[in-house]
Amino acid sequence: MPGFSLTGEVPRKTGFEKGEKDLVIIIGDSFVQDPIIDDQSLVIETEKGLFIILGCAHAGIINIINYAIERTGQNHIHAIIGGTRLGAVSEEQQEKSIKALKEFDVDRIGVSHCTGLKASMRLVQEFGEQFFFCNVGTVIEL
Repeated sequence: MPGFSLTGEVPRKTGFEKGEKDLVIIIGDSFVQDPIIDDQSLVIETEKGLFIILGCAHAGIINIINYAIERTGQNHIHAIIGGTRLGAVSEEQQEKSIKALKEFDVDRIGVSHCTGLKASMRLVQEFGEQFFFCNVGTVIEL
């Protein structure tokens, strides 16, 4: 459908979005970090800007945003909703991701499940009224 796209595998370009060390797969006799390359996000191009629906952001929220901008050519983000994965990553990665997120032109950010309460509170501090919890039943007009 025009204006709707799935990210597919997102290139991991940031130096700080390293994912979770505790999510592993077995290769041979060893446990190695699972990059979860099949994580997907939905990108909707609207008159108000990009509307990005995150799956679980295993590729990193900044990598996903950069990829959406690269693929669509639009750099204004009307809204980002879904699981940011910020609750499960290191505090250092969380802070770098939030700092980088502030550099984007984002109108609204609505978080859910894997964001975690601590990361959500940091996002409230940084984004104020732009922030909201995007729980089941939340209605957002495009």
